[in-house]
Amino acid sequence: MYAGTVVWSRYETMARPWVAFTVVGVLMAFSLALLAFRRRTTGLLAVEVALAVGGIFATLLADHPEDVAAGQFTLPTIWAAGPVAGAAVLHGRLGGLVVAGIIAVADILEVGSPNPTTWHNILLLVLLGGLIGLAVDLAREGLRHYEEVLAEQERLRERERLARVVHDGVLQTLAFIHRRGGEIGGQGAELGGLAAEQERTLRRLVSQGLTSAPVTESPAAGRASRDLRAMLGAHEGERVSVSLPGGPVLLDAARADEIDAAVVAALDNVTQHAGADAKAWVLLEADADTVTVTVRDNGVGDEPEHLLTAASRGRLGVSQSIQGRARDLGGTADVITRPGGGCRVVISVPRKENA
Repeated sequence: MYAGTVVWSRYETMARPWVAFTVVGVLMAFSLALLAFRRRTTGLLAVEVALAVGGIFATLLADHPEDVAAGQFTLPTIWAAGPVAGAAVLHGRLGGLVVAGIIAVADILEVGSPNPTTWHNILLLVLLGGLIGLAVDLAREGLRHYEEVLAEQERLRERERLARVVHDGVLQTLAFIHRRGGEIGGQGAELGGLAAEQERTLRRLVSQGLTSAPVTESPAAGRASRDLRAMLGAHEGERVSVSLPGGPVLLDAARADEIDAAVVAALDNVTQHAGADAKAWVLLEADADTVTVTVRDNGVGDEPEHLLTAASRGRLGVSQSIQGRARDLGGTADVITRPGGGCRVVISVPRKENA
């Protein structure tokens, strides 16, 4: 309508008014035809861009050359901004900027020698395509992240439902077999031991969930995260008990991997140095800023002075594999031990990398 009003206001000064009215009629007919389509496609967008460019070049036929050189309005006027906005909605920033560039080139070729008004209009087209495209890209990324969160919540709900079913049925049955087998003795005790082992394995699978795959964080972060709770839960076994918080403990994937590696090193020390009958307990605690993992065993322990000289004797398990990793993450790892009193390793690191 605006293009038609502009043409009507100055048709008497045009070289060929019929060209202008024809172009405006085609543009109006196409705009009305778009109402019949529920959504725009790339094909319709290409037709719209072609009509806008054709209308711009048709200005050379409708107007006198001196009027064109003076910066007279093109026949489509602001109608040419429609394809830019449409491309931004369909294809984001890239689409909006590409179509804005096509319209800008057509404007420059039409006027011959660009004037300040030409550059002003081109700048507006670039801003229109870029900003609308940016908003669309952010909205799509936010929607994708929201859908991932919903899918993760649904997966957690299903896991909790299965955990309840398993706990109320299979785990209680295995626990009963273990208890009764110990009371009966003989082969019954052996069967009870097998049931206890399967019970521990099944509890570990239930606690860590079906998978510990990386989860994408917010769009602003753009990095993968891991659930440290699931990673540490995988270490539970016959000689290792793991206590975990109720919800996921999401950390940057690299940080989670390093913490898990430090815990593995601590458990390896239990296996190698604590004694054949030693057991270990892993406790994970997390607040808004810090993650703390405590690895405790009931083994033979050691003299505290031996830890201070271990590195000089070539034993790097504590100083490098545990304390070194914690230090690199901006945290600490304290090792407390005494002969006959077992060993306790407390690893405390920030949840996020210090700036």
